[in-house]
Amino acid sequence: MRHERATEELKELAALYALGSLTQHEARSFEFHMKEGCPVCEEEYRRCARAAAGIGLAADEAAAPEYIRDLLSARIEREPQTVPHAVPHDRPADEKPVRTVPPPAPAFSVLSDSGRQGPNILPWVLAAALAVLGLAAAYAWRSARALNTQLQAKVSAAEADNENLQILFDNQKEKAGNFDQILRTVGKPGVRISRLIIQAAPAEFSGAVVWDTGQNRCMFLGNFPPAPEGKTYQLWLFSYTEKTSIGPLRMNPAGPTFATVPVPREAAKATAAVVTLEPENGSQIPTYPYFAAGRID
Repeated sequence: MRHERATEELKELAALYALGSLTQHEARSFEFHMKEGCPVCEEEYRRCARAAAGIGLAADEAAAPEYIRDLLSARIEREPQTVPHAVPHDRPADEKPVRTVPPPAPAFSVLSDSGRQGPNILPWVLAAALAVLGLAAAYAWRSARALNTQLQAKVSAAEADNENLQILFDNQKEKAGNFDQILRTVGKPGVRISRLIIQAAPAEFSGAVVWDTGQNRCMFLGNFPPAPEGKTYQLWLFSYTEKTSIGPLRMNPAGPTFATVPVPREAAKATAAVVTLEPENGSQIPTYPYFAAGRID
């Protein structure tokens, strides 16, 4: 894969490779990537290699310590001084001989090759070490930040899963409560039940009405398809003389619907339960054809 531009991570990888700070596996992967022909990585490596080669030349020359002069003076004093002999020559008998004075010893002499000190390389060694440590620290910091981001993503995912599990648990708890309520209601005396027969829907859709005459309320249980747009389901109780509206039914789009609604006193003699499709605001008169109907036993 060829890179289109030099990112911060790419620059850091090239610098660590130029300084020899990558692991053997990472170095081979980077070399293989450059051999595949990535001009961005090759240019970044050449730039870092030139910078690494010039680290040793970036340090200033250090002056010789002050004690060198004292050492040289002491060494000169210990060495024997040789006086050169005057060359005899003819001079007049009355001329006094001229005393030859040896030249003064030099105060500072150049050290021999064995005594010369090489250039002080400590500053640039320290600079190179600090540069490597800085790059390694930056790489470790970026790795730690990436790991922290991954951990935060995992924590967020775990929290989301926990919320979903809590929702499922609440739903199951609600279903269990509804089922318990149905069992307790069915066991009461005077309870009337209507099994709804859906007129035009697949067999997997069904419904029922459990009417607790002692409490003047009925429970609707149903698995109906979604109502058409602009429509809603409405429950009715029919007698031979009255068609009483119990109210609209809000279906659960995620599964079966359970609803408890009060029953008006005028519906006490009802013999059938009917579900119709009405406008969203409801209707005072049931619309035919009925969506579902069933006799109340």
